[in-house]
Amino acid sequence: MDKTHKRRGGDAVLKDPYLREVNYKEPNICPSCKAVYHNKRWQFDDKLEHKIKLESNYGRKKCPACRKIHDNYPMGLVFISGDFIGQHNKEILSTVKSEEKRAIGKNPLERIMVIEKTDANQYVIKTTTDTLAQRIGKILNNSYKGKIEYKFSEGQKILQVFWSRGE
Repeated sequence: MDKTHKRRGGDAVLKDPYLREVNYKEPNICPSCKAVYHNKRWQFDDKLEHKIKLESNYGRKKCPACRKIHDNYPMGLVFISGDFIGQHNKEILSTVKSEEKRAIGKNPLERIMVIEKTDANQYVIKTTTDTLAQRIGKILNNSYKGKIEYKFSEGQKILQVFWSRGE
């Protein structure tokens, strides 16, 4: 399971070190979040988890998302700022959390690690994948307008998203 990342306007391909660093036995159940690795993919499936546990022959390694969270290794950083945030922070954060929930439904490795309030009108959202950070920025911009900018790090698979809106 080796995810690649192509940068816009370039051929550079970067890989997520947490997806290629550990070989997972199939099946595997993450001891932290209970995500199941089965048929070369991660999923949340209570029935499958129960069935695997009954068979008792499974791996018990942390999934890549839980390892990133434990190591504080975000692959996406979303910086949101502006006067608009101070007045609408509850609905903005609800939008962000709804996007995470939608993403987890498709890929349980896409998670928000933490949402940090850095100022009255500023937050930093750390994500386990660059694609989730990109989608959070896109949904904020589509929902609330404002200004958005994407910056890819050189040599690492990290995306910084800057979204802001004044009044």
